[in-house]
Amino acid sequence: MYSEDGRTMAGRVEMAIVGAAAGLAMWALVDKGRDIVTNPHAYLATVSFAAGFFAILLGLSGPHRVARAALPALLLGGIGALLITLSGLRFGTLDEIGQAGHPIAGWALFLCIATPFAAVRLVQHESLTDYGRLFDTSWSILVRYSAGWLFSGIFFGVAFLSHALLDIVGITIIEDLLEHEPVLWAFVGFSLGLGLSVVHELRQYLSPYLLLRMLRMLVPVVLVVVAVFAAAALFQGPDQLFGSLSRAATLLAVALVMISLITIALDRSDADAFEPRWMQLSTAALAMLLPVIAALATYAIWLRVAQYGWTPTRLLSAAVAFVIVLHAVAYLVCVVMGAGWMARVRRANVWIAGATLVSIAAWMSPVLNAERISTSNQMARAESGAVRPDQAPLWEMQHEWGKAGRDGLEALKVSENVALAKAAEEVSKGRRPGREDQRAEMVQQLLEVLVVLPAGEQITADQIGNMSSWELAEFEDCGEDPENRCVLVFGDFGATVEGRQAILLQSEPGRSSWRRWMVTFDSNSVDFQRLASRYSLTKAHIQRLVDGDYRVAPSSLNSLWIGDFEILPTE
Repeated sequence: MYSEDGRTMAGRVEMAIVGAAAGLAMWALVDKGRDIVTNPHAYLATVSFAAGFFAILLGLSGPHRVARAALPALLLGGIGALLITLSGLRFGTLDEIGQAGHPIAGWALFLCIATPFAAVRLVQHESLTDYGRLFDTSWSILVRYSAGWLFSGIFFGVAFLSHALLDIVGITIIEDLLEHEPVLWAFVGFSLGLGLSVVHELRQYLSPYLLLRMLRMLVPVVLVVVAVFAAAALFQGPDQLFGSLSRAATLLAVALVMISLITIALDRSDADAFEPRWMQLSTAALAMLLPVIAALATYAIWLRVAQYGWTPTRLLSAAVAFVIVLHAVAYLVCVVMGAGWMARVRRANVWIAGATLVSIAAWMSPVLNAERISTSNQMARAESGAVRPDQAPLWEMQHEWGKAGRDGLEALKVSENVALAKAAEEVSKGRRPGREDQRAEMVQQLLEVLVVLPAGEQITADQIGNMSSWELAEFEDCGEDPENRCVLVFGDFGATVEGRQAILLQSEPGRSSWRRWMVTFDSNSVDFQRLASRYSLTKAHIQRLVDGDYRVAPSSLNSLWIGDFEILPTE
């Protein structure tokens, strides 16, 4: 029996069962699904459909019966699974899809934006553009899920404490049950479903309006910060403002915060919006500054693309900038038109949300294949000579840009540009072009500054040439200054060690301590074993060592021997 004021006990049980079923389904797909569905794209479609279906079903089943919410959950779950599968077809494996990231992010964002529209459709069939309902529904789902997960966490805490208490008297039934993964996943889903049901019952006491009222107060703060930035930007050069793509990312993030605060401030209607006139003016001013931030972010992206060409990351930034520009232009027009601007902004938000859904669908479909577009652009730049072969993103094409990137690299291997074809061939064999020269330079720099003792001992580039790049990078701070000295001392340090032995003391920048390495030389190779202990030394100690004022002698301490096992008292 369902009532308008909340769900009955039967409703709670229903939601808890749905949550438990969701947990079991996800466990089965994650733990056992790969053995059954061997094709990675079919597996991706299955998992994304199940995850989307249950997430939407649980999100809608608070205000609506499970049976009523199942149809939109099936529909949106199917569309989301189709989109992420289309996007995933650009890649060969699930690892590549996860590394790219944007197919999963696009899928999640599509479901987040589409779910409130589905919820409104369940209430009224006439229109999907009722901004008040969309606003309330969006924030209610967010708050319900947040509180539901909090409830689930508390549920786990109670289970843990219960186990700890019963364990005192030797009863371990809770631990024994939760050790089984299916039970654990079902328990998570059960507690989440139950929590979502209870939160909906208490919606009069746990509404999003407290959070929204608090966030409103940030409008004047952000307005001042953005205004100061915009004024200071007039006196900055382009290089200072747009030196890297991270600057564009910061501007995009600020723009998204501005859009969120404007939307929150305007609330669901004029009656619910800010009452003080100065706060309304602050919101209008923030809306008029949004085009400035959007324009600067777009310009920053354009500069990077003009200089380095398209990559999937830059295309994603451009897609985000496109949505932000839509908001910026719409908000500016709405405010400039005068009275009634708040209502116009709300209507614009609805249509822009719809346009965003279309944009996401296009991004995840073959229409906007970021990897294919990036590959074509970078191939053209490399073949035209706009970028040197060793600076072209060939490695990214092979390892990060999916099938389109690998196809592009194969095409470059037969390019008329000999240097470019050679670089593509190196990358296809797992070598980064130009890295061997860089490694040789790092080895030579280390040999020039490394102090080798005693006099007459030496090491060659061939001996340390087998060190990995990250191992060589460990010694980049070695220098000729006493604070940066790295000293290699040969000696007979271990009776059980074969080959030449040495201790390497490496300075730690900014600290009066030296790391200790045990170095073993064998024919033309060298093995560096970093030891945990450090020594506090002064520059005077290191200088005496360099001057030859040292000796290799037995330790002044005795060890504890247990058979052939030695315990040193200093370690």
